[in-house]
This record gives sequence, structure tokens and C-alpha cells, in this order.
Amino acid sequence: MPSYADVLLVRHGESEANAAGRFACRTWDPPLTSAGSLEAERLARQLLNAPVRYIVTSPLLRARQTIAPLARIHHIDPVVLEDLAEVDLGQWDGHRLKDLENANSPAFQAWRRDPENNPPPGGESIMTVGQRVLTALSQFLQTCEPSTLTVAATHADCIKGALLVILEAHGPAARHIWVPNTGQLLLRWFDNGRWVVIFSPLCNAREEECDLD
Repeated sequence: MPSYADVLLVRHGESEANAAGRFACRTWDPPLTSAGSLEAERLARQLLNAPVRYIVTSPLLRARQTIAPLARIHHIDPVVLEDLAEVDLGQWDGHRLKDLENANSPAFQAWRRDPENNPPPGGESIMTVGQRVLTALSQFLQTCEPSTLTVAATHADCIKGALLVILEAHGPAARHIWVPNTGQLLLRWFDNGRWVVIFSPLCNAREEECDLD
């Protein structure tokens, strides 16, 4: 039977970019808003009794600020994984979503329909994002103790992309996935390279609940 480790993907709390309706990927690294800071504290209380063994985070400030309260109460130093960073939106980085919508850009409309086959100009496709996130997590988990829980602070499209890759879904399916601020997705990684999604309360995800074939 392969050994495993669990990963709880967590989107950051509300950032200044979220509040302003702006994309923030590479050229702008905004902090959390006051509401986002409260969401981070709420997340820490929610996971107070979870068996968290490791914490990893995107290098972006909003993710690091989100995970800081949880790291503090569990006395864990977060590890920064560069490949948990937000999707690269290329030429749209820093732009307001409303401005892009009002411009009626064919490229933007195509991306909204299918972010896999129509990536932003100079940016990444959704499946590329998901694969880099899963690869980074796999490499990290290979260094960890088995049967442990890692909490990973990242971004909405990173979580969507990871889910699409695991489910072998198509790009347009991303538009049917909503990840709110501090939204969470529980995954299980096996040392044979397999990933599964766990629809279970965090502390009740037992080994026998997964199909290991």
C-alpha cells in the first residue's frame, strides 16, 4: 500500500486587489484588507485542533499574511514555495476586471470562456498553473513524514487548476468552480504520484476512505 500525505489548499483572505476588483499577479503584491486579516484569524481558529504538521505558502504577501496566524498558533515556520504563486496574467496584470470587461476584448472574452486554450497575452493557461502547483507540492511532500497534514496558502486559480488536473477536466470547467477567500480544498497525495480529492471533514479523512488501487 502506498504511503500518503494530506494537503489542505487554502486561498488567501481578501486582499486590496480583491477589494479594488484588480488583477494582482506579478507586478503588484498587495496586502490583506482589514476584512482579509479577520478572515486569516478565523481560519486559524477553525484549524486550531487540526493535526497540522507542515505549512507552505505562496511567496505573495496576501498568502503569507493569511497563513501567519495559523503558523503562530501551531508554532510552525512556513516554507515559501515559489510555484504556489498566483497565475501569471501577462498583459492584464494590475488591470481592473471591470475595465477589461468594458473593453470587449476578444482575447479577454475567450479567456473567460476557456482559460486553458485561451491564456492571457503573455500569461499562463489554467492547467499549466495547476500542474506547477501539484509538482511543487509533490516535491515538498517527498521530504515530509508520511500520513501528515500540510496546509498550503495559495490563490484561487492555483486551486482551480490543481483540481482540473487531478480530475482530468477541461479548461471551461474552471468557470464552474468558485473559490472564495480562505476557501479550502483537501487533497491526498500518494508516493506513487497519485492525487485524490477528499470530500470529508478535515480530521476524519481516514486512509481506508480512499481507493488505493
